Amino acid sequence: MAPSARNHPTAPVEGVYAFNTPGAPVVLYDGPVGRSEGPETPGIVELRFTPKPGLVWRLPQTDHTFDPLPDDTTLRIARPYGTAELPAQHCNHQEGWSNGASLGDSQAPLQRLIAHWVNLPALRGQHDLTTRTEGAEHTTHRGRWSHETGGWKITLDIRPDHRSIWKDLHQTHVYAITHVMELSRTDGSVFTADQAQPILQALHMGFSFALGRWVAPMLPVGLGEQDHIRWEEWAARLCDPAKAISSGWWTHWDSEALRTLVTRLVSACSDPAYAARVNRQLTYAVSTTRDEGFVEQRIMVGAAGLEHTLWQRFVLSGNMTCAEYGRMPAHKLLRRALQSASIPLTIDPEHLPALAELAAARKRDHGANMDGADLVTWVRNKLVHPTGAEDDVYRFKGAVTETWLLTRHYLTLLILESLGYQGAYTSLAAGHRYVGESAKVPWATSNATDA
Repeated sequence: MAPSARNHPTAPVEGVYAFNTPGAPVVLYDGPVGRSEGPETPGIVELRFTPKPGLVWRLPQTDHTFDPLPDDTTLRIARPYGTAELPAQHCNHQEGWSNGASLGDSQAPLQRLIAHWVNLPALRGQHDLTTRTEGAEHTTHRGRWSHETGGWKITLDIRPDHRSIWKDLHQTHVYAITHVMELSRTDGSVFTADQAQPILQALHMGFSFALGRWVAPMLPVGLGEQDHIRWEEWAARLCDPAKAISSGWWTHWDSEALRTLVTRLVSACSDPAYAARVNRQLTYAVSTTRDEGFVEQRIMVGAAGLEHTLWQRFVLSGNMTCAEYGRMPAHKLLRRALQSASIPLTIDPEHLPALAELAAARKRDHGANMDGADLVTWVRNKLVHPTGAEDDVYRFKGAVTETWLLTRHYLTLLILESLGYQGAYTSLAAGHRYVGESAKVPWATSNATDA
């Protein structure tokens, strides 16, 4: 039997920036800084993580404290590829912030791109990693997750002390670089930052979609020949505090499911218009799956996401005209989409007892036979168009929360089905789940039965 790759630990990919302690800033630059309204002075640019990720700059005290303060400025910074200009705003004369920028030449030929992932959980990789600290060798089992798809090679290495800092992240709700990623072409050919950006975006959206919260590949750096920096992005990508337990549909030790999802999302990048629609839907899905904000708010975001997916499924695909789509009620459109994807419409009283009670009451009092498509649409309409101070929907304790659960469940499954995903899925319709509990998506089971 050939030896497994796990029997030959390898050194991890080195980040351009060092792993930070939880909550500590990452210094991007410390040196002379020129400004459009003043002389060159020493300065610092850093990515801060408290109270949330943001790019900030600091200069020393000056004698111009009472001079008029411009609304914005441009920081001129010496970089390996030349002078970079960073658009920035002032808080006062000594410090301010920036919305970020792409620096360097986005068309320069790159050998590889390094990105620093923030707040990823430990993934179940395929390879062991070995690091040397203070003269001692340390092995991280399954510390490298890698995948090749669409001509791209993705290598994701965990930080060696992830287990200890992950506890701190969960307890203090801050941020830390948890993984270093290397992106390259499978055939070793060069590429540009512009070509890599859709892949970075797909990974940002895809990992966040799977986890049900925002995680991000921050501070990407493009390296050319002899690892010279040719391009970099200084910006704070959308990212949430770390959570020990995921809100999403993916179990983070299921490497096969992640590879399947990444393959489908990278494939979508070949069509920019389609990729833009998918990214919008993934944004809706992450926003409605996150257990943040009012439940009613999450339902509204989920309803917008469902509308977007239905429009793509029926109108943009050519299955309906705009007029036909407009004449069909929302619950019928949703039901048709769910049925076409073999997604069950029945309400499970064990997982959704309040909605089951609501459906039973509607049948008893009004003769209405309501399935899942009816209920999520009806509750959403009641929230938007209430008829009294205490509408029907609030008389059933837990019905609003369960509508949110069912809405995110339907939205997530419809997105996965549209991507052609055939892997495992943890139901988002259940408020209480066993960790790691998952099953094949319903259309995969249906296709196997039909075959």
